[in-house]
Amino acid sequence: MSQRTPAPGGIRRVYALVGIVLAVMWVGETTEPAWAHGLRTVVLLLTLPPLLLPANRRLTAAFHTAAHPGPALARLVAVRVLIVTAALAANALLGHLLDPHSGHALRALAVRVLLVLLTIPLQIRAAHRSRARGVHPSARPTLSAPRVIGAKLTLVAAALLAQILLNPYMANAQLVIAAALAVTVTALGPAIHARLLIAPASGPSADPAAQERSEARVTT
Repeated sequence: MSQRTPAPGGIRRVYALVGIVLAVMWVGETTEPAWAHGLRTVVLLLTLPPLLLPANRRLTAAFHTAAHPGPALARLVAVRVLIVTAALAANALLGHLLDPHSGHALRALAVRVLLVLLTIPLQIRAAHRSRARGVHPSARPTLSAPRVIGAKLTLVAAALLAQILLNPYMANAQLVIAAALAVTVTALGPAIHARLLIAPASGPSADPAAQERSEARVTT
């Protein structure tokens, strides 16, 4: 059973990275109204998990059973990057529509895409380590898109309310909320991680014997 549970240290690192990403996304345009910032963040959360999680699950399974893992890993990483980049681009477009006079949307998008590209070596390393453990993705619990969306919407709503309350009293409320988001996700993410997971679906793909037969077919 321990073989199927990610190491606590790995989970903490993942949520620390997620916290940093959310903080960077929240900072965005420092002059943007809180409601517009919250709206863009909500739209991003409603579109990204339903696209990214199923594609990631399918392509990760293909990588684990591929006779030649290199091309499968390249597809996995490329699709992740493309989905996230497209979501960020749509988010930037929405920001431009809400505030056509903002001149920093393209620059902010470029910084965020650069951050996504910088994660590629980490993705490759994590994928190889996961494959080396020998446990097929279909045999492990997976993140539920509705649960992830619900948790993040709750977090965004709390952050948006806090920023609206702090704006009259602080000139840099957006930066304070961004830092609070990073700390909150890093601290609480590992604690609630298990509640965001769903059990693997029963079926042939979750059966180790069936997995071995599938791998044997791929390698012959």
